[in-house]
Amino acid sequence: MKITLLRHPNADDWKEVHRRALVTIGKKPINTPTDKWKREILRARHSPIRYMQFSFLLEDLPSYISVHLVRHIHAQPYVKSQRNDRQHDYDRTKAPQNAPVNMIWDMNAEELITIANKRLCNMADPATQAVVREMCDLVIKENPEFASELAPMCVRNGGVCYEFNGGCKKLVDK
Repeated sequence: MKITLLRHPNADDWKEVHRRALVTIGKKPINTPTDKWKREILRARHSPIRYMQFSFLLEDLPSYISVHLVRHIHAQPYVKSQRNDRQHDYDRTKAPQNAPVNMIWDMNAEELITIANKRLCNMADPATQAVVREMCDLVIKENPEFASELAPMCVRNGGVCYEFNGGCKKLVDK
């Protein structure tokens, strides 16, 4: 499996996020947003962060993991069809759950944070966690301001887990 970050926010995108945030309070941008401001707006999850877009190419992804990922309705998946009239590698009706598919997955910054919060959780499938961890690592390498937000929800909640059935019951370092 191979994961490639196709698109991520650049300096111009951040300027536009800043402009959108300021217009809501009747101001115009004068300065470039600081790293501190970027972290704060991400932490607050204010609506202007939806302007920023991410795209990932996931190649040879096990089909069952793609099913876990496409459940995030505010992200747009483009998954290779398994229909027998569209591919001839295997019989779809007999395809194993780990049959490889390719996928491009587009999302805005708010949804990326939500996906990380849900799919990095210890209650998520370990293979799915690994895919999302690699995606997050690629983002953090290009956009380090996202580092503190791309974490399991319990980390965001200060070590408190609200998952069903008692959650993972693992202690989270605060």
